[in-house]
Parts: sequence; C-alpha cells; structure tokens
Amino acid sequence: MKKQVKVGLLGLGTVGGGVYKTLLKNRVTILERTGCAVEVVNVLVRDREKERGFVIDDKVLCLEPQELLGDEQIDIYIEVIGGIHPAKEIIEAALTSKRHVITANKELMAKHGAQLLRLAEQNGVHLLFEASVAGGIPVIHMLQGYLTANRVHEISGILNGTSNYILTEMTKTGRSFPEVLAEAQALGYAEADPTSDVEGYDAAYKLAILTNLAYDACVEVEAIDRQGISAISGHDLLLAERMGYAVKLIGHVQEQDGAVQLSVKPRLLPSAHPLARVGDVFNAVTLRADVVGDLTLIGRGAGELPTASAVIEDLTALLTQGDTIRRPSWKRPLAAAAKRPEQTGCYFLSLTSCPEQAQELALAVQRAVESAGGLVADYRTAVAADGLHHAWLLGGVTEEQVHRTVEYSSQIVAEPLSTLLLNVEGEIKTGVKWEAEASGYETNARYA
Repeated sequence: MKKQVKVGLLGLGTVGGGVYKTLLKNRVTILERTGCAVEVVNVLVRDREKERGFVIDDKVLCLEPQELLGDEQIDIYIEVIGGIHPAKEIIEAALTSKRHVITANKELMAKHGAQLLRLAEQNGVHLLFEASVAGGIPVIHMLQGYLTANRVHEISGILNGTSNYILTEMTKTGRSFPEVLAEAQALGYAEADPTSDVEGYDAAYKLAILTNLAYDACVEVEAIDRQGISAISGHDLLLAERMGYAVKLIGHVQEQDGAVQLSVKPRLLPSAHPLARVGDVFNAVTLRADVVGDLTLIGRGAGELPTASAVIEDLTALLTQGDTIRRPSWKRPLAAAAKRPEQTGCYFLSLTSCPEQAQELALAVQRAVESAGGLVADYRTAVAADGLHHAWLLGGVTEEQVHRTVEYSSQIVAEPLSTLLLNVEGEIKTGVKWEAEASGYETNARYA
C-alpha cells in the first residue's frame, strides 16, 4: 500500500463520526505502525449544516454518492450508512472501480455478501467487514485468520446488545419489557423502531455472516429459525433466575453430518455458563473447534468507538497485509438444514392463571408431562397483578409434547393461558422441587 492513503467515508452518524475522530486522534499511531499516512478526503452526508459535536472541514462534505465515487484520489471507501439501498449500489460501484471497501453493514453482508465478495475478487480488491458483527469483538478476524487450521463445529453467541440490555435490566429490576425498551430507546441503545433488535432479525444477520465464514457457505437469512424477546415478562426472568438460569437471546449454529442447524432464540442458560454472566449491552461469542477447543470472546457489541475500532482495524489490515489477506469463500449454497425429527429435550414452560385454579393447573401439567414419559424437574410461582405466573422446568419431552401439554392444560382453566416456551441449555436433574404449597404462593416485591 502506498505511503499516502486517501479515504472516502460514507456516513457521518454515530459510527462514521467515531471513525473520523479516531483516524484524526490516532493518525500518528497508525502512521508509526503501518507506515501509511491516512487522510479522509471526502465524506458523504445527508445534511451539510447538521451539528455534529466535532470539528470537520465543510469542504470534505458531499451530498451525492456520485461525487464521492468520482473522486479518483480515493484509495479506500468506508461504508457506515447501513441498510441495503443505496449502500449496495455504492459498494458495487466502488469495487468495480477497483478500490477497496470496508463496511459495517450487517444486513447487506448477510443478504448480499456472497455476491459482493465475488465482485471484489473479480476486481482484485478486498471487501472487509469486521464491524458488521459484534462491534469491537474481533470474531471475524478470529474465524478468517486465526482458525484457518480448525474445523468449527459450533458457534453460540449473544449477538445483539439491545436485547441483552433489556433482558439484563428486566432481570435486575423486575420492570416490564415495554418499560425497559423505552429506557433503552432514551439511552440510544434501541432504535425508534426496535423490531430488528428485539425480534431477532439483527442477530440473525450476524449469525448468517458467522456461519458463512465458519463453513465457507452462503446461508439464507430467511431460513434461520428466529424468535424474539418481546413476549418475555419480568416474572419469567424471575422464575428462571430462581431455578438457577439466565435468559439470553442466543444465536446458535451447529454442524451435524454436513448440514447446519441455525437458530436465534431466547434460551435458558445455567448460571455457570460463560454467556449467562454477560450483561448490559455487551456481546459474547463462543466458538467450538476441533483443535483449539472452546474460545469465548466478550466485548461491547455496538456504539461509536467499539464499532469504529473494528472498522479501523480492517483499514490497518489493508495497509499492512494487502493481498495476503485471506479471501472468504461464500460460494457453497447452503440453506439451513431441515428440522431434525422430534427429539426429547429440556424446556422452560411459563403459564399464567388465576390463583384459584393454580393447584389444578399444576397437577394437569404434571400429569400430561409424566404421561408423555417426561419429568418435571422444577416448578415455581410468582404472584402478579395479572394473575399467578407458573414456570416449569421440563425434561425428556419433545417440543410437540409440550405443546400438547399446554392444549390439555388449557381445558382446565376458565380463561386462555398466557404461554411462553423456551429451550434450556444442557441437561437438567431429575426430581421435582416444589416452591410453595397450593395454599400459599411466594410473592417477590420486585414483581408483585
């Protein structure tokens, strides 16, 4: 790479501002470590007059993508505007003009990454995307560079900081999902439309990218089994905590017999699990490979500086490694494997009823589970304004059998049941632990 490197920056919002400020602040360090003087010479923005909270020369700002793309002095483009359009068209034009691109765009890479990587290879340039997954955690560099001699068998991770913050605060304070979501929005952790974060779409994009890297594949995002966190109540989290578990939104992929099973779902993790202790807006990824074993990486998954750090690490990789950077091979079409035949597993079942029907409901669930050959390993209750919340830890049953249990139990109570069913990580111990007798239920002040 030449000694003077000119950068074109697409977007000057939270991440773009972080990239610009960091390149200015650390320009001497970058020069000393790479031998290259980096200068941002053109920045695509929507509004020249916007107050940005830092000083930037108005002369480098432009409003039209064509002005940025037509600047022949630019060596590397950094895209941080997000979304599919116009980011896709701009990146395609930049790659076609034989200039490198660095992107933080998870949705674009999940849906069109294979196509864009082929275009980059055809034009002899690189498309780097470390910042598209888990912010400042170098998980993509780990998969693309460090683990080249390993076969990755499994990936599990907390891939969305917003959902993790909401679940953490609900668990700590007992507040409802809407209350904590509103707080997350006020703090800037959640968008005005939080659907992508809380319904698992954001995590699914990131899981698709990690899967493609780990298995040299090209998965369809739509094929990922996805469930969000919006149906989880504070009482569910309380009862899971009393059972010795934490609820986390987990992206998970596992290879079996040449196929992969992919899911983004809330799961109960044992309190000793390394991901169970990851709170707030932090992300974490556990990789399981045949040679190195288990690796867990933890760090801030979003925000101005963590994401900017990932972008700039891609930039320094280009400056120092150039053509030696390993190109991802997302050339093998791979849909998510079909669901395996129903197998027994462990589940957390939550139902809400009026207190008067609690004992009858508890016995109905126990009878239905035992008749299916399963076991009730734990049973807990919590009183709330909308009724009595029940939670069961079930083992040795299939998901279909649990659904049939709910159908059977719904015939016992007068009102429709409010139901939540989550997977439980790991094995559970046999035996039944009853929290309270039918005549008296424990009330927690945080949740009552």
